[in-house]
Amino acid sequence: MSVFIPEMGENHSEDRNSNTYRFLCPYTGQFQCKITNIVFDMKEKGEMLYRIVSWDTHLLDGLGHMQPAGPLYNIDCFEGSVSHLHLPHCEVISEEHQVELAVARFTGENLEVIKPLRVTDTHVIVAIHGLSLFGLIRKIFPARSMSAQVLLFYKPITGMQNLKQLHIHLLPRVVPVKEVQDQHMDFKHITTSSTCQLTPGRKYRPSCDHYVPQPKVTIFDCDYGPNYHPTFEVFLEADHVTVKLLDENEEEVWETHRLYLTEGYSTEKALLRMDAGVAFVDTHKNELIQRVSSVMEIADCLKSKNMITDEMYSNIQAASTSHQRMRFLYDALQTTGKAGKAELYEILKEKMPHLVEDLESGPSQV
Repeated sequence: MSVFIPEMGENHSEDRNSNTYRFLCPYTGQFQCKITNIVFDMKEKGEMLYRIVSWDTHLLDGLGHMQPAGPLYNIDCFEGSVSHLHLPHCEVISEEHQVELAVARFTGENLEVIKPLRVTDTHVIVAIHGLSLFGLIRKIFPARSMSAQVLLFYKPITGMQNLKQLHIHLLPRVVPVKEVQDQHMDFKHITTSSTCQLTPGRKYRPSCDHYVPQPKVTIFDCDYGPNYHPTFEVFLEADHVTVKLLDENEEEVWETHRLYLTEGYSTEKALLRMDAGVAFVDTHKNELIQRVSSVMEIADCLKSKNMITDEMYSNIQAASTSHQRMRFLYDALQTTGKAGKAELYEILKEKMPHLVEDLESGPSQV
């Protein structure tokens, strides 16, 4: 299979926010679009034009309990040289979780339901005869988790010193990041690990240090586009913030991420800085347990940033010595991943700069 990056074509559709993609297929073969993940089986060379358009769900009324299960694509090939489509899906498939997917093909007011030839972990494969509007559909089942993504965008607020606006999008995995990014050109996309599993109809809320998102809680809705509005909006007075996503049971469904909101501060540099903090905390564990006495001050900072839970904080507080408190603190950080250890490093640099300098400058000392 060959992966291609499509050209961006002129868009004259009613969905003005939707990109039009163009691919000049040079020969017979299988080709995957890097942006949308659609795969085309080409029986000869040809020019492909495709874009994401709005679902008109009333057209599904005659099918009973069916609903969209992915974006609706307007696909055209002037030479009619496509034999099969592989449409990406976001279902979580296992032996216990089987799902019935089909492809809806619209030509004007007419609807044809195409049964898949095969369903893989990522795509639904169908044979086609003629091109028009294609979209995945599925039966309406009780809520099940699906592959999703958390996309983050921010921008400084003009005229407001150090104030930034953060947009958090909860979207199905099959939504192309570029589609969302191109609708928020004045925002900077924060590149970070985005994948998670979310359940349609369930409530979720982000935790962003002490900042309050708008809204505080929302229900995850499968937004397949082509218009993408932020799920949450947060106003920050900081150059960095830790963010995670919690479900209605306060369980973490998207792990804690430390975000750097500084112009010119690249993701690569942010990751290197995080790795350096993690390495310091791991390397000097014994020394820090022995030499840090004001453990509760550190625990207060971590709790204020939602890096440790109330139960963890209570366990640390109940310990009788600073050594035991630091051991409990280290245990608590095992549940936070790299972000927690990186945050501890930043706190130590702020609260105990001489200790950090001493440990970084030479052999470890007890």
